[in-house]
Amino acid sequence: MKNKNDFYNWFDKINNKLGIRSLSFTKIFNYLDKLPDPIIIIETGCLRAKDNFLGDGQSTLLFDKYTQSRGNGSKVFTVDIDPVATNICKSLVSDNVDIFTGDSVKYLIDLTKKFYEEKINVSMFFLDSCDVEWIDPGESSSHHLKEIECVKSLLNEKTIVVVDDSPIMCLLSQVEGQENNLEVIEQPPATKPFIGGKGSLVHKYAASMGAKLYFSHYQTAWTGFKIN
Repeated sequence: MKNKNDFYNWFDKINNKLGIRSLSFTKIFNYLDKLPDPIIIIETGCLRAKDNFLGDGQSTLLFDKYTQSRGNGSKVFTVDIDPVATNICKSLVSDNVDIFTGDSVKYLIDLTKKFYEEKINVSMFFLDSCDVEWIDPGESSSHHLKEIECVKSLLNEKTIVVVDDSPIMCLLSQVEGQENNLEVIEQPPATKPFIGGKGSLVHKYAASMGAKLYFSHYQTAWTGFKIN
């Protein structure tokens, strides 16, 4: 990838394979286009199967291609606790991706300390390291809250934080006499639409730091983190 035109020529060919992640990845790259070089992306949870665009999104591959198109020291840092996944990832991406096998929280603590001391600006955090159980997403939501807490010192107003598997959700009720027709339960206020899945606690944390919701589709993103 020599430039952004090369990247978008490639991205346009695979975009329809991304399914419910297509729109959010498009918005991610459009946002990163506005940021200065170098583009530094930190990802938790790397790709784990070749060409699994619809299932996992192939985020590491997408970020690899994008940062190559930006040049000037742009790079991806990714971590996964599964050595099988990191080995597969290494076989599918370029040397522009730094891949680490281990616990994401410890990795982020160590990397944050290093980046803070070296004054390295992170363009995006992409959090996707803990599979979500939709019936009870508490474990994955708590894990991603720990991740964003680890990198607090690296967040600023331009940083974009994205969490996968975090759609807007709401409580529904079946319309009486209409088996396939559902309506939103609007009261009490606690039942209003909310960020679900992996990102529910990150959403509350981001709000506490003054960040604003940038988009929410299947993935959710925040920007505008206030600097203390």
